[in-house]
Amino acid sequence: MKAELIIDAPIIDQKKIWIKKVEKAYLDHPFHFHHLCELTWIEKGYGNLILGDYVGGFSEGELLFENARLPHLFKCDAAFYDRNQNLCTKATAIYFPHTLIPKITDDTESISLYQEILNKAERGLRFYGQTKEKAIELIKIMSSTNGLEQMGYFLQLIALINRSKEFECLASVGYKNSNNEQDMDRFNKVYQFLLRNFNRDIMVSEVAAICYMTPNSFCRYFKTKTQKTFTRFLNELRVGHACKLLQNSHASVSNVCYESGFSSPVNFFKFFKLVTNKTPREYRNSWLSS
Repeated sequence: MKAELIIDAPIIDQKKIWIKKVEKAYLDHPFHFHHLCELTWIEKGYGNLILGDYVGGFSEGELLFENARLPHLFKCDAAFYDRNQNLCTKATAIYFPHTLIPKITDDTESISLYQEILNKAERGLRFYGQTKEKAIELIKIMSSTNGLEQMGYFLQLIALINRSKEFECLASVGYKNSNNEQDMDRFNKVYQFLLRNFNRDIMVSEVAAICYMTPNSFCRYFKTKTQKTFTRFLNELRVGHACKLLQNSHASVSNVCYESGFSSPVNFFKFFKLVTNKTPREYRNSWLSS
């Protein structure tokens, strides 16, 4: 499966927005990017999310915003591939060119706020709180309108996220997308392999072979392109899966450790605290009390 520029939004170089509704058994996108900004509401579904150098998950009800050309990958958890589970995904994505607002207004304050949120969205944003709730209501209305009425609600949506402080940046502070087509293809193959196999012991040589590199060359290449070591990336992927398992109060911490691919509780606690700043039990307690 080759990483690619996805151009399914037919509004390049136009002063328009485009709304895409997705309803399917599972999300299984390759590592890809768009030439357009993308605001996505996950109505149903959960799984793994890689966005820039961010490694974590996506879940039902999330609202994510990415600036143009930010590479990302959605992959549902294994349960969605089991037809007996009767699970499905549903999402709404709004695409628009990053030049849209400056082309339809000369208001310098509005343009400045818009550019500021776009700069932050180069790392990918996850909205929460009242901003997320109000934005989702606007997205619902936009999905049932068109023309000038739809554009009016879109401008309300942009004004809302421009003013908001209720978001977190996902990719790291220093992240810059420097990947060319060959890099994207390599990373897609690596990420797809890791998402299928992270819950077992993985040798660096296995992953390096996917890229036709020696282990040492691969580790240097991976760190140069992602600003983090391969071991750190893999452990972040495992911790992200552990977080989802810990949200089930019936799963023991010991079982979560091994089901997430860690070889020992000591390593599990070490890396979990490093990534989340909490112990597994502290994370579970904060989740259950929220």
